[in-house]
Parts: sequence; C-alpha cells; structure tokens
Amino acid sequence: MEYKLIKYLFIACLAGASARQISYGREVIVEDNKLLVAFDSDTAALTRMEDKSTHWVIERRPELGVSFRLFAPLPERRYNPVFGQRQHVSAVNKISNDEVQFQWTNMVSENGGTLPIALTADVRLTNGVVVFGATLENDSPLTIETIDYPYFGDFNPPTRDSSLEARTLRDNKIGDLQSDEVYPHFRNEKGYWGVSYPTKTLEAQQSRFCLLQAPEQGLYVEMDNSDTAYRLQYTFEQHPGVVTASSNLVPKTDFISGFSVNLEFRLCHFIFQKPHSTTKLAPISLRCYQGDWHKGIELYKENRSTRLR
Repeated sequence: MEYKLIKYLFIACLAGASARQISYGREVIVEDNKLLVAFDSDTAALTRMEDKSTHWVIERRPELGVSFRLFAPLPERRYNPVFGQRQHVSAVNKISNDEVQFQWTNMVSENGGTLPIALTADVRLTNGVVVFGATLENDSPLTIETIDYPYFGDFNPPTRDSSLEARTLRDNKIGDLQSDEVYPHFRNEKGYWGVSYPTKTLEAQQSRFCLLQAPEQGLYVEMDNSDTAYRLQYTFEQHPGVVTASSNLVPKTDFISGFSVNLEFRLCHFIFQKPHSTTKLAPISLRCYQGDWHKGIELYKENRSTRLR
C-alpha cells in the first residue's frame, strides 16, 4: 500500500470518526413505481435510494447516510462544521407517500456549541423525479458560508464491475460535453496537500445538470433555479483513498484496513448567508433514466424547452 492511501486512512481516523457517530431510527420512505428514497427518522440522513425499474441501488448502506453539512466559521477558528447526521430532527411531517418535510433547529456545531440555525427541507417525488428543496434560517451572529444538500454518503455504481462517469457541459453548450470518471478510477484534482480525501468538483454555473452515467443507465441531477445568485458545485469525494497514486484505482471492497470504502456525492451551495437572515436554496431534482448520455441530454432539452415556454 502506497503512502497516498496510508495518508488518507490516517486523516480519516482523526477527522472523520466524530462525523460518523450516528444513531438510527426507523425509515421514512417516499416512493412511486419508479423510484424509492428512504431517510432515517431520527437524523433525516439519506439512507437508501433505488431505481425500481433497473434495481440500481444508488445509496446502499444506511450507516453511511448523511442529511446535510454546513460550515459556520468562528471569528477565532474557521473550522466549525455542523454535521447533519449528528443532529436530531425536531419535526418530521410525512405529507403523503411521495412527499416528506424535515426540520432541524438549534444545531450543534463542532467547535461553536449550539447555534440558533434552523433548516427546513422538503422532499417531493413526482413520476420518478425527486426534488430536494430547503430553507435555511440563520439567527446566529455567524456567516454560514456553505451548505451541502442533498448529500449521498454512499453513492454506488449499478454493479461492482460497472463504471461511472460524471458528465457536464462546458459553459452550458449542449455540443460540448465533458466526462470525468469517478469509478472504478478516481483522480484527485485538488492536490494531496489540500484535501483529506481524493476530491473532484464540477461547476453548476457552467452546466445546469450533471449526468452520473453508468453503462446503459444513469442518474440525471439538475439545479432547478436558473436565477440562483450564488455558486453551486457538484462535489465528489472518494473515501478513504485510492489504491495507488499511479492507477487511481478505487478498492472494490466495502472495507479496507477497517475503513469504509465509499463515494460521497453532494451539492455544495456557496450561500455566504449573513447573520439573522433567511435563504431559500436552489431546488435540486434527480431522476433515473435508461440509455447512454444522449438520453440524459434529452432530459435537459425537454426541461429547458418547458422553462422557456
């Protein structure tokens, strides 16, 4: 095992252990005949997601589920995250089989104690399309710089021997589609000195959608609000690392050296929310499709034509 993986394992032991102290309740499920999405009733962590038509289990292991993460730097210490999986929901409102609302209040940060911050999330499923909406109320004296939502803690390809690529547009030009492999190879784009885990980010301002493309099927992810005034990124993080720096190969096991092997995928909203203010996050919609990337492009063209009308 090379130095690179050893480094990531060491950092994971120091920095990641506290974030994984999760208590579990029962599942809260929204589903239709195309998609199933499940959440933990105690933390509202996203614990399971399955494409019913192909039986692709996209989010597989409940113990790796995450609800959200936000950063509210302190004047004397910038590292002050709020890990959603360590917060208990104050309210769960199951509106119907295809809609649920969660609310978190008085969030406990890692280094700043309890903060008067509230997050209300609404998850709606309509004909196989799930939309994650949220409103953040910041009554603290701190600026909330970023919030990651929705957040997949264990994003999986359809099979262990499958492949997975993130495909996005360059400058929103349909004829210019770029591809970034995330499995079975994952190339760190941030420098080993700058991140705790191999990381890849893609800009939503340059591409309103991101295709998570496997052979003959994929997941379409789109930022629904074109008027969003803040920056948003599609972010991927491979835990705990890659096998070697030269191959960038992801271990094909659930665990290595006692650490979970998992791909995190999240939408990072750079909101820079001022104290004592309320921000409505750009809704994020997801839907599965069958076919290659051409099918994903067609979904974007259909959505765009609807919005233009």
